[in-house]
Amino acid sequence: SSGINAEWPLRPGDENREARQKVAYLVEEVSNICNRIKNNVSDEMIDLVGTAKTNKDMKAFKNSRKEIEGVYKQLQVDLGNITKKITSFAPTLTDKIIDLNKKEGERKAVITSIAGLAEKAASDKINVKALNEQLNGLSDKLSSVQGGIDDIITLL
Repeated sequence: SSGINAEWPLRPGDENREARQKVAYLVEEVSNICNRIKNNVSDEMIDLVGTAKTNKDMKAFKNSRKEIEGVYKQLQVDLGNITKKITSFAPTLTDKIIDLNKKEGERKAVITSIAGLAEKAASDKINVKALNEQLNGLSDKLSSVQGGIDDIITLL
């Protein structure tokens, strides 16, 4: 026997401590997922623009885009599930989670724009100068949104 009696009542405050620990773990998970979105979706989509510009291979482009979007969709589902758990354990964080979801929506819009730009590059429907200007603008916007996401996670 381990000496622990599972039937003993919890001491006052144990439930709160346990809830705080769960929330801290979940916030860490949110941070990990947001970093994976940055590394496995945002950065990959930007790289795809360069590859599309160089290769102009529409089939390869579409396969790569589909793969990135599949990863993104799963990460969004995972993020949604975890943020729901956070608000159930810590309702006081609801406003921050709403802010996070808004920023994620902004990131999704920028990623979608980058994907559209990559498609133009793959199909040779944009000149290099315009492509580079648009990509720089979208990259800056993406960086700003991702910085905002990091700031919100820090506040959780």
